[in-house]
Amino acid sequence: MQQVIGDFIHALRQAGLPVSPAETLDAVNTASLVGLDNRLVLKTALGLTVAKTQENKLQYDHVFDQFFHFAAQDMAAQETDDALEQDGTDISTAEPLISENSNQDSSLVDGSSLVEDSPLADTLQSPLAQQLMQGDQAAMSVAIAGAGNAVGVNQMQMFTQKPLFTFRIMQQMGMDALNQELRELSQQEENQSLVQLLKTRRNLLREQVQDFVEQQYALFAQAEGKKLRDSNLQKVRFTLVDYQSYDRMTGLVRKAAKQLASLHSRRRKVTKRGMLDVRKTIAANAAYDGVLFHTKWKSTRIDRPKIVAICDVSGSVSRVARFLLLFLYSLQDVLPRVRSFVFSGAMGEVTEYFEQDDLETAMTKVMEGWANRSTDYAMALSDFENLALDDIDNKTTVIMLGDARNNNGDGNVKVWEQVYRRSNRVLWLNPEGRGSWDTGDSIMADYAPYCTQVESCNSLRDLTRILSGLLKNS
Repeated sequence: MQQVIGDFIHALRQAGLPVSPAETLDAVNTASLVGLDNRLVLKTALGLTVAKTQENKLQYDHVFDQFFHFAAQDMAAQETDDALEQDGTDISTAEPLISENSNQDSSLVDGSSLVEDSPLADTLQSPLAQQLMQGDQAAMSVAIAGAGNAVGVNQMQMFTQKPLFTFRIMQQMGMDALNQELRELSQQEENQSLVQLLKTRRNLLREQVQDFVEQQYALFAQAEGKKLRDSNLQKVRFTLVDYQSYDRMTGLVRKAAKQLASLHSRRRKVTKRGMLDVRKTIAANAAYDGVLFHTKWKSTRIDRPKIVAICDVSGSVSRVARFLLLFLYSLQDVLPRVRSFVFSGAMGEVTEYFEQDDLETAMTKVMEGWANRSTDYAMALSDFENLALDDIDNKTTVIMLGDARNNNGDGNVKVWEQVYRRSNRVLWLNPEGRGSWDTGDSIMADYAPYCTQVESCNSLRDLTRILSGLLKNS
């Protein structure tokens, strides 16, 4: 029972339900009290233990029905077998794997009972052949589940592994011995009916195993597959994200922004642990002749940084800028002191759009107002000087996203130097690789001396790493 409940909890966690170790122990104790026989009672009891919100309850119901699907079939088949035994009915022929509604040849179905009664059927040597001839659905389901556990089907991670685990389960159940026996039986003409019946039932067994593997994938691997795709998507260059993955990437950017803000924008207190504050401890115990009755510990506070973000949204970097703007939009709720500016030629402040409009409206206004135009850093920095230079102080962190390609024009570096002198930190994120800097019309070398940090940033993984370090040290 503990193994069953443990696997069920694992399936719930894969589906996204936050089940703690304590709740797992409660679930095991609950199952031991109510038993596994009555699915409705078990479902209700476990639901009260592990499902905490309405959304969790909906997920729980779905996972429970999936997980106990095969168990329900087994119990129903077993109950039928017990009833047939009480009536004196032969169980081996009560529920054959081939039914009259099957798509198999009707002459084979009609003659299957004759084959089963044949003396040759009693001479079968391989255990799997004997199981197939018995036609016991409940026993076969149990055998499939046992073979699945033996090969670790619940450790499947990718959908491409489904054929592999189907093969392994069939092998675990004795497919090699069955195939060998079929080859031997095929050599005799009088065995052809029996061979054909076994092959038909073997194919039906393979379909049943495939259904079982599909169920296990849905329970244990589907979420892992999504995590793997998300992990790979975080490494993809922003410029290579296709439109099919855009919505997924949008969700990942917003999630990463929320996580960073939650992690780095709160006060962190250290009490009775950490590093001893010697000066405060001595001062607090001066009245006790130096005896340390009271200890004082150093505490750390992480303040919400004051951020000014400037994004180049010209044609060459507009797709990358869109994701950074999305990142900044997601930070508004927890980092209200973020001011956002965009430019191609002229520069404008878009903070008000992010504060008042929904995501799509804000992004549409930004892209329609400034994006995909010719780049002019000189004009943009001149506008920034008028818009916000006086507001920059030693508590301000300035983030610039741009490729520093200025169409061979003047870069107005003097304004950027003033930004560097006034601010606490200047971070330049260039979406191009370092090998492309200062090639063609790039003037990255002109701006780099007036930056605290210059980074190549062209994926969500880069963006998260860089901004995490920024917020951590702010």
